Formats: sequence, C-alpha cells, structure tokens
Amino acid sequence: MAQSLIIDSIIFEGNKKTKNYILRRELDFRIHDTVDASTFPSRLESGRGRILNTGLFNEVTANIKSWNTETNHIKVHIKVEESWYIIPVPIFELADRNFNVWWNDFHGSLDRINYGIRFVHQNLTGQQDALKITAHTGYSQKLDLSYDWPFWGKNAAWRFSTDFLFSKARETYYNTLENKLSFYKSSDDYPLERIKIGTSLENRTTLQLFQSIRLEYHQNKISDSIVQLNPSYFLHGKNRQNYLELIYTFKYDDRDLKYFPTRGRFAEITIDKEGIGNTTGLNTLTAKFALDQIIPWNERHNAGVQLRAKTSIIRNQIPYFNSRALGFSDNYLKGYEYYVIDGLDYFYLKFRERYIFLKNHFHYKLPFSKNKKEVPIQLAISANAGTGYVNNVFYSESNNYSNRWLYNTGISIESLLYNTVMFQLDYSVNHAGKSGFYLHFHENF
Repeated sequence: MAQSLIIDSIIFEGNKKTKNYILRRELDFRIHDTVDASTFPSRLESGRGRILNTGLFNEVTANIKSWNTETNHIKVHIKVEESWYIIPVPIFELADRNFNVWWNDFHGSLDRINYGIRFVHQNLTGQQDALKITAHTGYSQKLDLSYDWPFWGKNAAWRFSTDFLFSKARETYYNTLENKLSFYKSSDDYPLERIKIGTSLENRTTLQLFQSIRLEYHQNKISDSIVQLNPSYFLHGKNRQNYLELIYTFKYDDRDLKYFPTRGRFAEITIDKEGIGNTTGLNTLTAKFALDQIIPWNERHNAGVQLRAKTSIIRNQIPYFNSRALGFSDNYLKGYEYYVIDGLDYFYLKFRERYIFLKNHFHYKLPFSKNKKEVPIQLAISANAGTGYVNNVFYSESNNYSNRWLYNTGISIESLLYNTVMFQLDYSVNHAGKSGFYLHFHENF
C-alpha cells in the first residue's frame, strides 16, 4: 500500500440546501493535501462523525471515490442525507423539570401542560444558522426567540448568536423543602416574570476546540406573596432582580457522536460572573468543570465516565433562586429525578458500561414521495452507577440530601434514531433505597 496519498478533489453530494463549506469545515484535510495512507481512513471516519454532529443530516457516508494506484491520487466522496430543516410543530410540553416529576408528583395533570407553537429552521440560509421561535400559553406563558448567525472569518471559525426570552407563570416554586420544590399558585397575578436578553461570540480554534464569551441581561420579578413565603428568594425581601451576566466557556469535543458516543472525550471549563457594573441584586462568581471519557472495548461495547463539578468563588450568600445545583436539566444523578438539591458547590461522578445489541436501518415511504427513507437506529443496554455531593451552606434546613454523599446504581435501555434523537428508560436505586423507572430524552450517562 502507498505510504502517502494526494487528494485531488472532495466531492459533496446530497446537500441541496447546505453550503459546501459547512461540510468542509468539519474535515481535517483539504484538496491537494498529502495524507498518510494508513491513518487516512480513521481521519475520514472522524470527519464523518463531526458532520453528523452538526445535527443537519440523518446519515453521512464518507469514502474514497477513486484511487489512481500509479500516481497515488485520490478523490474523496462525502454523501449526506439532509434532515427536515423547517419544523413548525404544535407545543404540548410538560412544565415540570422532567417527565418523571410530572407523572409521579403531579399525576400527569393536564393543568401542567404548555401549548402553543414552535417554529424551528435549523439551516435558514444553508450555513448551519438556526432560527427558533417559541410561543406558548397554558401553565406558563413564554416567548422565546433565538438566531445563530452564519459563520464568518478565516476558516469560518467565528459566529454570533442572539436570543430573547420573556416568560411569566401563574405558578412557580418558592422554596426547596424535603428535597423537593414547593409551589405557589395565584389566579390574580403572576408570581414570577422573567426577561432575558443574550448575545454570544464563539470561536472554533481547531476542529475540537471551542471558545465563547456570552453576555446576558436578566430582569426578574416576583409577587409579594413569594416574598412573604421566602424572603431569601432574591435575598433581603427584594421582589426584583436586574443584573448583567458574563460567561466564558472553553470546550474540547472529540466524541464520535454527541448523543450516543462510542469513543472520544469531551471537556469543558466555564467561568460565570453574575452581577456586573451598576446592576443590582446579585454578585456571584462560579467555576464549572465537565469531563466525559468514552472507552471503546470493541465496536459494540464501550465504557463511559462522566465528571461534573462546580464551585462558588465568591462565598457570600446568594439568592435562593440562583442556588441551583442538582435536579435541573441534565444536571442530576440517576435515581434522584424527583429531587432538587441546592448549594454553592457540587461534585458528581457517573460510570456507564454499554452494549449495543442492534445497529440497523428501517425504511419508510411517505405518500407523496417516490423514494423510501432510511432511518438509522441503535439499541443498547447499559449498567450504570454514580456518586455525588452538594455543599449547601445557606439552604440546607429540612433538605437532608445536601451535605452528604449520594450514590446510585441501575440499568438502562437506550435507543438512538437519526443519530441525534435519543431515548432512555432507566431503572435506578438511590442511597435511600428508593427505586423506580425513569424516562429521559437526549441523555448519555
């Protein structure tokens, strides 16, 4: 086999909407490059994975189209199947932190449903520029607008993002008691109103390294009833917060698939300053660290380790509203889905052993289409365990899950569709011996 190859051309096929440079920026080789023949297949596969991770394509294949064995010149062929980019969908979503809380604690109440419309264009001008508009009423009222501008600069390494959020709700949580949120509901006013305006600048230093700086303005208002229930909600009996927030993020991502990684590493460092200049109501400085390591044993079997940590550099008391630690979004331990654990600092470590028992495609045909569509699917079973600790200095009374070690074990059934849509059904047991089944979307650990 030849020791080196010369790339004559890179041919893109199937990207009817997406500009070629969006695919090209995910590759670590260019036309006329001389590459090592022994390592080029793995580089090609890595590029394929990064193109998939853009979220713009259902499937990607990357091959050497032709190889002149006399001159060692090759042509590279990248074929993609574009996703549905325009997604106008009715909203019928849960207002609670996760499905498990809604189903178990609130008995699947339809009063806790938001309904409206969400319009998403994931690729507005074909440059991976996403426009998202969300408007809903029901349990809460919200208008959420965001736009990721097209890339610019050398190697298309820079881009801006902007967003606006307005929300208000007839019901909101006002405290954490017995490790669960306590809610207050009003038919006369809105206990919580929020406005957030944000903009960020991101730079892709290399294919794996990203840096961003983000500036946000927050304006939060609570009713007098919330102040009476918890004077520390915004601290000192205040009913308003107005502050600027500055966030710096450094990220390294070398995973093969974002939502279902079978190899690679992810690391992130975030420095977050809330309260800048003459704005009032908040003064915090926190540092966060994240690390995921996925170890492949073979094509179907891999192990994963996830670490998350946060520390508050400014140790003064912060408002209850801003003291979130575990229990929101993806920041949780399995087996603790029903609980919220607040604090200044936290640390948790998760382990996972996964076996993929199905890797296949199924086909379907739309009534108005001549061709069948392929849906890649993967099914896996995994065993998992985790441990964590939350340091709650100011709000630990009646919340005995803080200031102690937490741990869990369990098993999961996982499914991945289109390389981006992931579902997990977990069975977990926590340190208190409480067990149950939990449903998650877009999780890994």
